[in-house]
Amino acid sequence: MKKLMILAACGMLAAATHAAAVGWSLAGATNYKGDAYQFFVIGQNGADSIATITALLDAGSDTSAYAFGSGTINATAGNALVSAANSGKTLDSGNTYSSFFVIFDSASPISGTSKYAVVSEAAGLTQSPSATAAQMTFVAGNQSTFLNDASNWSSYGAAVPEPTSGLLMLLGMAGLALRRKRA
Repeated sequence: MKKLMILAACGMLAAATHAAAVGWSLAGATNYKGDAYQFFVIGQNGADSIATITALLDAGSDTSAYAFGSGTINATAGNALVSAANSGKTLDSGNTYSSFFVIFDSASPISGTSKYAVVSEAAGLTQSPSATAAQMTFVAGNQSTFLNDASNWSSYGAAVPEPTSGLLMLLGMAGLALRRKRA
C-alpha cells in the first residue's frame, strides 16, 4: 500500500510540474510607459502566426481574444517591463514556443488613430534559460532602438476610403460639369 501511495504521489507531482505558469518581459520600452501591449504565443488562442494578428490589427479588429496576456507597460527594476507577473495560463514545459508582443502607442488604442509595433521572436524573444517547469518566462531584450524607429510602427485600423463613395462623388462631379457645359 505504501508503494502504491508513493507512486500516486509521484504521478500527481509529475502532472503538476508538466504545466508551466508563464511570465514575460520587454526591456527598453521606457518611452511607452502606460501604453498598451498584447503578448501572443503562436499556436495558442487562435494566434496561428504574426501575419494573422497583423491582418486583424490592420483591419481595426479587436485582437484581445487571441492574446495570451495583455496590459499596460510599466517600469520595474530600472527597465520598462511589460509584465513579469504570472499570466495564470499554462504551457507545456518541454516544448519550444514562438511568441511576440504588439505594443500600442496609447493605453486605449483607437482604430484609425493609434499605431502599433510588433516585437517578434526574431527581435530577441527567448524562453529564459532559468525557467523551471513551474515558471516559464519569455524575455525580449532591450528593444528601445526598434521601438524608437518610426518605420517599425503601423497604423492600427487605418481608415481606408470606400471605393463606392469615391466613385459616386466622381460621377456627381462629372454630372455637374456636363450640366454647366450645356447651360
